[in-house]
Amino acid sequence: MAQPITVIAKNFINLLYPIHCAACRSAIDPMTRTGLCNICETKIKRNPKPYCPSCGRSVTSVDDICEECKITRFAFDRAWSACLYEGVLKELIQQFKYKGKLSLSSVLCDTMTGFIKDNKNIIEGTDLITFVPLYNDWLNEREYNQSGILASAISREFMIPIVKPLEKSARTKRQNELPRAERLTNLTGVFKVRDKGSLNGSSILLVDDVMTTGATLSECAKALKEAGAKEVRCITLARGM
Repeated sequence: MAQPITVIAKNFINLLYPIHCAACRSAIDPMTRTGLCNICETKIKRNPKPYCPSCGRSVTSVDDICEECKITRFAFDRAWSACLYEGVLKELIQQFKYKGKLSLSSVLCDTMTGFIKDNKNIIEGTDLITFVPLYNDWLNEREYNQSGILASAISREFMIPIVKPLEKSARTKRQNELPRAERLTNLTGVFKVRDKGSLNGSSILLVDDVMTTGATLSECAKALKEAGAKEVRCITLARGM
């Protein structure tokens, strides 16, 4: 009985305050779970296979290593990104990350877990899941960590324990405000592990929302390995190109 009442209530509220797609602002069904219209859902672009065996960037051949990885050494063992950071998904991530639109967590988490289901090698042998931390001042201001929400969804879906060993020890410039060269050095040495003994020999899946240069993930992976992690693989919702 509760479900029909909920449907009626949501439809009534929608008459007074119409619900709109988070991307294109067109009216949508008040019972939608994603916050998107059907058209915008289809515009979220998966990162096309094959992937660079190091950073997960889309490449032309299964044996290719991307140009970036030919000149850059990352601390993580491998990374994947579910989608391309453009168009509809870019708009959704920015609303989710900076504007408090937590209602979008459903479609974003489903997109990420769906990608992992299609690429099971991402989580094979994983002991623990963790995520990129925010500096405490930023976390207090925002009141949530978008990467932590994504990591929690993966933990629940695949029944892998989630841990929070990482902390960001200093305020830095925001990565998305910097040119590429500065991004590569902006975060050097700022990630620390609180309880180093808890990671000994663990295979860890590190979660973040967007990967661009890979500097953030690499610095986190470096700290995790220095604390005893055996392997660090990374997964992000989107890949900035």
